[in-house]
Amino acid sequence: MSRELSFVSLFCGCGGMDIGFEQAGFRGLFAGDIDEQAISVYGRNLKTPGHVIDLSTKNASSWCGLKPDVVVAGPPCQGFSTLGKRRIDDPRNSLIVAAAYHAVSLKSKVVILENVSGAMSGKHGGYWETATNFLVASGYLTDSRTVVCSEFGVPQIRRRVLLVAWRGKQKSFPAFQQGNHADLKTALTQLDGKANHEPAELRRQTPDYKIAQRIAPYQKLCNVRAGDRAVPTWEIPEVFGSTSTEERQVLCAIRRLRRQLRLRASGDADPLMLRDISQHCGGDVSKPVERLLRQGYLRKIGKRVDLSHTFNGKYRRLSWDHPAPAVDTRFGDPRYYLHPEEHRGLSVREAARIQGFPDEFEFSGTRAAQFTMVGNAVPPPLAKQLAESVREFLR
Repeated sequence: MSRELSFVSLFCGCGGMDIGFEQAGFRGLFAGDIDEQAISVYGRNLKTPGHVIDLSTKNASSWCGLKPDVVVAGPPCQGFSTLGKRRIDDPRNSLIVAAAYHAVSLKSKVVILENVSGAMSGKHGGYWETATNFLVASGYLTDSRTVVCSEFGVPQIRRRVLLVAWRGKQKSFPAFQQGNHADLKTALTQLDGKANHEPAELRRQTPDYKIAQRIAPYQKLCNVRAGDRAVPTWEIPEVFGSTSTEERQVLCAIRRLRRQLRLRASGDADPLMLRDISQHCGGDVSKPVERLLRQGYLRKIGKRVDLSHTFNGKYRRLSWDHPAPAVDTRFGDPRYYLHPEEHRGLSVREAARIQGFPDEFEFSGTRAAQFTMVGNAVPPPLAKQLAESVREFLR
């Protein structure tokens, strides 16, 4: 009879990664995270003992004597995510290096560090490189890989990077086994009576409801991109105000020119001079521009003008025909994501289904805290496939 394999989980959150490893037959020896609420949920749903612990320190007394086969870690991604400010000095960035240090102190045979793809790009990649170099100096072979969750039985486009390290003579780590295709419609059906499923329809006659009515599946509210998927604010006059044909032509011209006539080497777009807009439109546009400024469609930036609403997409409506976007901590807010058919945001259970959490896994705490736990988690089906690959490797 083969020996039962074991794991230790660092920065475990509510336990998305650990569900997969437990489902694959691994025995959890220890799990730790600084979030007390997440550990409370973890303790009610998993077999592995969970502990509230500050993993930014080098104190390893909590796991003295443990000898795991695998260490898995998902350090905070907020400092690396392109959805945030990407501060290079965000103290959370160094936790990738701390995870590598702790894994080496545990002398595990395999190490898996998980994060967003932004952890490997630009100057931020220095933290990833430092962690990699430390593992190599400690006797591990390493490999960095990018995975797309939709290829592992999860109905969402969620891209993650993994740093895999292992001891031994094998020069390569095997490819991760992929899962079956997962369908979004299947994930979001038969939810009545399930824990954490409390759908809240938008109130009629509110701006949010009126906007939602105008957003079709696979569309979003967006002024800065053209195309069938983008619905600009000027096409929803009942919320944002009426515009004339001439004014809409000016707005479309600005949408195009702000990305063509650049002032900076970086960034998505820049404000425009009135003469450039007039030249593109074939005549003086000062009067429609003034009206659009008064209506709030445009804003003045020095001597230049730009669109007032320059977000790349809100009120994104999911579609039965496509995987969902990456589940994040805002998934319950209808201003960011809408149900494929109903005029509302997603429930906690719906977000958890898209992540691949089993229905028997119950969340607690405030609604915001629950969405944070779901959004920060590693999808359990992906974790299970990783665990299966690790098990085959260790055999």
